[in-house]
Amino acid sequence: MFNPTHSTETARNTRKLTSRRALHVLVGALLILIAWGLWRWQQPVPAEYVAAPVKVAVAAVSNQPFIRYLEAIGELEAVQEVSVPAEIGGRIVELPIESGQYVARGQVLVRLNDAPERGQLVRLQGQLDNTRIRLERFKKLITANAISRETLDDAQAEYTTARGALQGLMAQIEQRTIRAPFAGTLGIRKVHVGQYVNPGQTLINLVGNNGVYVNFSIPEQAVSHFKPDSLLQVELDALPHLPLTAVVSSIDPFLERSRTVNIQARLHNPPSAALPRMFAKVRLPQSLPENTLSVPETAVTYSAYGEAVFVVQAPGEAASAPTVRRVAVKTGERRDGWVVISQGVATGDQVVISGQIKLSDGARIEPITNSVLTVEAGAGGAEK
Repeated sequence: MFNPTHSTETARNTRKLTSRRALHVLVGALLILIAWGLWRWQQPVPAEYVAAPVKVAVAAVSNQPFIRYLEAIGELEAVQEVSVPAEIGGRIVELPIESGQYVARGQVLVRLNDAPERGQLVRLQGQLDNTRIRLERFKKLITANAISRETLDDAQAEYTTARGALQGLMAQIEQRTIRAPFAGTLGIRKVHVGQYVNPGQTLINLVGNNGVYVNFSIPEQAVSHFKPDSLLQVELDALPHLPLTAVVSSIDPFLERSRTVNIQARLHNPPSAALPRMFAKVRLPQSLPENTLSVPETAVTYSAYGEAVFVVQAPGEAASAPTVRRVAVKTGERRDGWVVISQGVATGDQVVISGQIKLSDGARIEPITNSVLTVEAGAGGAEK
């Protein structure tokens, strides 16, 4: 028979058993957590991760005279050069030259047809002889008062006219023979035998061997720096590895409308490859008044906040490698891979010249002293 009192007691005992088991599980988990914490506390703390030093090239800040240059662009001009023209028109009958030939002064270059003038020459020569004989006869007659003074004057005028006509014709004949105005080297012939040329037409170019000028212009503000006999450095675009020098020979006393002044300088020992009309870069060196701080251009980094360099900091007592510090700088003139620093660095500072992209303030570095950049920086600093 069902006993309700017995059922209630059984349910109560079951709940007590379940609560006791849950408490045992909770206490066990707590003990396990405490044991893991004690074990973890007894383990040694791992060392903090430190990035390896960044390998970079460094160079010292240079402190020595920095040469400033006043620069200009010009072109070469031979001391003697001309495009030989035809003074009068005519047909070429003789061309006794070759392109590139060396010719002496007065050597015949081109002969034009002068046959008609030669025929007139015989006629005028006869007229001159006739007027001369007549004039001599009248001079004898005037002493005997056989003729009037007016008749003698007319004879003298006829003789002078005939002589002038003959000289004019001879000059025309001479114009048909074109000669070299000076010794030099010919260019490429522009005409051929049998060709008809017009007055003023260029027949051939002639360049003398007496030297080469370089002509250039400078702003009026720079005129005071250029004086006669000033020594210039010249570099030709066609001969970039051949440094040349020139001496200022003349300065134009008149300003151009563009407010520039024309200057001409003569090259020292110009090479045979230096041809007229070649472009030339002209530089007038000027040392700054005192020693100037400068660094290789590769040391300067650029950002929206301005220009900066990474200066090498000596390692501290506990540090094993040097570090870098980003320093804002104020730059000046640039030349030959170097840039003037007017603010931000001091003499003796070491700056990073390559590898800056991996650096930040306080970064550890491993300086490289035998890189290509450091060798070039040392050479450039020695040349300044």
